[in-house]
Amino acid sequence: MDKELLLKLATRIKELRKIHNFTQDDLAFKAGIGRSTLGNIETAQNDITFSKLNKIARAFNLSLSEFLNF
Repeated sequence: MDKELLLKLATRIKELRKIHNFTQDDLAFKAGIGRSTLGNIETAQNDITFSKLNKIARAFNLSLSEFLNF
């Protein structure tokens, strides 16, 4: 994934997390992913798999299209 897209995704996740008053631990638990993995995603350090995108979207009760609307 290109760095610009990763940065946009990282910003989107952080914004949604703050709107929902989730800590990184809260979101990681709800999404079923590791907290360090989420931290790396939020800082655009790692590419993200489609399955992790879907897990994070579901943790926010959003469809993938809603989640990726940025």
